[in-house]
Amino acid sequence: MQNLTQLLENHKEKFRQKLIEALATKNSLTQEQVIVDHKDFIEQYIIDKYENVDEFINRISAAETPVLLSIRRDRTREDTCKLCEENQPNIEDISTKYGDKVEMIEIYEDQPEGGALYNIIFHDDAPEKKLPLTAVINKGVILKFWAGKTVQSAVYEIFIRKAGQIDI
Repeated sequence: MQNLTQLLENHKEKFRQKLIEALATKNSLTQEQVIVDHKDFIEQYIIDKYENVDEFINRISAAETPVLLSIRRDRTREDTCKLCEENQPNIEDISTKYGDKVEMIEIYEDQPEGGALYNIIFHDDAPEKKLPLTAVINKGVILKFWAGKTVQSAVYEIFIRKAGQIDI
């Protein structure tokens, strides 16, 4: 189980380090010089870059009920995601069965916070995104996530049950 906020902080730190390295290379400086001379710029850039995903993760973490998160391709795109479409009935089944006992959050991978959240959760350096990415999250802790596959609603239920808030 992984804490979503900690994954975000890890992602920010990796990004911070890459930014420092890039600035050092571009400006023929040492990394230490970049940190000293450009600290305010670096910190403000990271705040701006992560602002929307920070808010989104705070919303997920503050949810009173378990969250079933679905990061998928936009339904209106011409290049549909076959697995996203095949998995949708399983998500709808959970929504129908549990109503407001589970918060359903859907976001598209090409939205800034959707793409960022995907990379924060699926933190492997995969050459391409595996959609859909679905996750059961309780109070900011990722109980389980799946990428690039359909997941039967009964499997989602197992992890929702682990959240300890719903009797099935």
